[in-house]
Amino acid sequence: MQDCELVDVLTYPGWAIAIGRTALGYRCWVFTPDFTVLDDGEFYPTSEAAAETARCLIIDSRE
Repeated sequence: MQDCELVDVLTYPGWAIAIGRTALGYRCWVFTPDFTVLDDGEFYPTSEAAAETARCLIIDSRE
């Protein structure tokens, strides 16, 4: 398992996003209102790119 450093936490009503940094790039995890964790398993070059993907996961999950 990769070492991961938590670099940012973003919140939306009932939702939370965690952004972590590894040697391979940034990753995102989305915590849903029922405490399910969503993760696309990808690495991103910036924390902003990871956060944008997390926002898309939230939008897709709410539809």
